[in-house]
Amino acid sequence: MKLITLDFEGTLVNFQWNLEKAREEVLGTLVEKGIAREIFCNANYAAIYNLVREKSTEWGFNGDHLISLIDRIYDFYDMDAASRWQPAAGVYEVLQQLGEYKIALVTNVGKKGLTKALAQLGLENSFDLIITRNDTRLLKPASDALLQAMDWAGVKREDAIHIGDSLADYYAARSAGIKIGIVLGGENEPEILLREKPDIIMHQLSELPSALKKYTFNRRNPGEYF
Repeated sequence: MKLITLDFEGTLVNFQWNLEKAREEVLGTLVEKGIAREIFCNANYAAIYNLVREKSTEWGFNGDHLISLIDRIYDFYDMDAASRWQPAAGVYEVLQQLGEYKIALVTNVGKKGLTKALAQLGLENSFDLIITRNDTRLLKPASDALLQAMDWAGVKREDAIHIGDSLADYYAARSAGIKIGIVLGGENEPEILLREKPDIIMHQLSELPSALKKYTFNRRNPGEYF
C-alpha cells in the first residue's frame, strides 16, 4: 500500500489565507507578552508558531499558553479564508480516483476552520486520516505531521509522497525523506518552487492521478512534468 498525503489550502482549495495580517497580529500579541519582535526576524506564520512552541518554556511561559493565543488568532484567519475557499478544479474526481492509496490530509489549518470547510465542500468523508495544526507539535515545514501520517499508515519512506503547493510542503517532505509533488499556483511563486526540483510538478490538481500512474515511487524523477 502506498500513502499520499495532501495539503489543503492552495492544493485542494484556492489560497485565501491573509498571511501578512495574521503574522502582524501574532507578533503584536507576542510583543505585548514581552517577547522581542526581533527574535522572529522574517519568520512567516508557521515559523513563528514553531519557534514559540520550542521556546515558550525558555521564555518563562508554562504549558501551551502562548500557543493557545496564536491558535485563537490563526483560527480567526482560518475561518476568514474558509468564507472564500473554492475547490480546486477536479478535486472531487481526483479524490475518487485515488482509491488504491491510503489518503491523509495534512494541513497547517486548524481543526475548527478545516471542519467547517470540509463540511461546506462535501469533503468530510474523503480522507482516511486528517492531521491539522491542532494535531501535531510543529507545523510544516517541519516533518512532524508527515511522519505521523507515515506511522499511522505503516509505510516506508519510499512508499509515501506528499502533494502540496508551497515551500513549506517541499521542505516538510524532504525532511521526512519522502517524495514531493507540487501543484503550481498556490502559496509560493512557480519559479521559487521550480528551483527546488520537486519530484512531480503539476499545473493543476486534476493532473495528479495520471502523474501517479507514471511515477515510480521507489526512485526519484526530479522535476518531471505531467
